[in-house]
Amino acid sequence: MSIFQKAWCSTLALFFTAGAFTVQAQEAVPVEAQTTKPRAVLFKVHDIKPVENTEGIITHCDFLVTFYNRTTDSLRQAQIDMGWTDKVSERYKIDAEDSEEDSTSNRTRSSRSSRNSEPVLGEITTSVDMPALGAYKQATVKGSVKTEKCFLLLDNLEFKVASCSIIGQNDNNGSSSRSSRRSRVTSNRNTSECANLFEYVDSKNPEYYDEFKNISYSEQERLTSNEKKQDISDIEASYNTIIKNFERADNIINNIK
Repeated sequence: MSIFQKAWCSTLALFFTAGAFTVQAQEAVPVEAQTTKPRAVLFKVHDIKPVENTEGIITHCDFLVTFYNRTTDSLRQAQIDMGWTDKVSERYKIDAEDSEEDSTSNRTRSSRSSRNSEPVLGEITTSVDMPALGAYKQATVKGSVKTEKCFLLLDNLEFKVASCSIIGQNDNNGSSSRSSRRSRVTSNRNTSECANLFEYVDSKNPEYYDEFKNISYSEQERLTSNEKKQDISDIEASYNTIIKNFERADNIINNIK
């Protein structure tokens, strides 16, 4: 058998193997339910827990943030800056000097807020990183903030999206300066469009209970681990299938000689 015939048989084996693997991958893609609700990436803060030091003093608050991507786009990443203002303590000030300082502070925040379009986050701030999130998928991440007033996290949240990107939007393979400038403009526009998708949902909003799946953080971690194991198992199975097809093709070639 000629070298050309051997190469042709090997090519056929690879073609059929690749075809089978592609069909298998396509069948594995889940079909998500469509929604008529507005496009948004919803997120909520929950499971707030005060953390004490060895002396029994609360030093910070741990909490969970759950994101739900109610869009057809897949997000690569996002960083959310969060802030809370202690409006409760301000109501019970008994020292006139403290009240005057708080009044000045409030005027400063109000003035700063009027000058800038971005929200004023408040005195208590932290940031959380959202991982890659597919269309109509949910993810929960851990967060922490240094304050003893954990009750503030239940309400009165202000936030801004520090960074955000949708998969496929900011890719740029050009090398010219003009292409680079155009890419920066496009990137800024797409980042803004991505950031505008985020909506905070508090416990007074019905979507707090309706839109999010009832799943704990530990359960999510277990499911994620199982998905990774399944992906590895699928890759190994596909690899073994390819090896068997190569061996079968090699046997056919040897028998033709």
